[in-house]
Amino acid sequence: MGAAGGRIASDPGARVRRVVERHPPITEPPITERQGSPALAVPAALLAAIAGGIAWGLIVKWTEYEVGIVAWGIGFLTGTAAVLATRGGKGPVLQAIAIVTALLGILLGKYLSYAFDVQDQAEEAGVSLGLFSGDMRSFFREDLDKVFGLFDLLWVGFAVYTAWRVPQQQGPGPEPAPRPS
Repeated sequence: MGAAGGRIASDPGARVRRVVERHPPITEPPITERQGSPALAVPAALLAAIAGGIAWGLIVKWTEYEVGIVAWGIGFLTGTAAVLATRGGKGPVLQAIAIVTALLGILLGKYLSYAFDVQDQAEEAGVSLGLFSGDMRSFFREDLDKVFGLFDLLWVGFAVYTAWRVPQQQGPGPEPAPRPS
């Protein structure tokens, strides 16, 4: 109330609008971290693929059961490693890196699963066979049709899709609602 008992302003919103017109709100772009080089994604995704492949081989050795979902996990690991190594980078280059390394990780996991099984059979027969020996690699190549079955395609497909999806660049988000005037 004013000194005469009346209202100070008939429209208090008018004053606020005039202040905003004179001093518009500061709209600065958000601070973002600089993304790293895609070259950093290669060793990171490769390391993730190797770790996933070794883990899968050991799971098969210890359980005597091939858990196909681990292949899917390798795809997730490589995609995530590529994104993390580039500090949130996304795009087709990282997708390609993630897919290729996921396939390498799956191949390593299948190889180790096979090699551990053949090694155990060789030891039972009294023969020593190295994990990465020429004979072991030769046996693996000869038995590829037995090592990879149709069901493996499902898990490889999930792994490839996931490795492609994790570093996929997202489209622009929804536009912000207009500010009321």
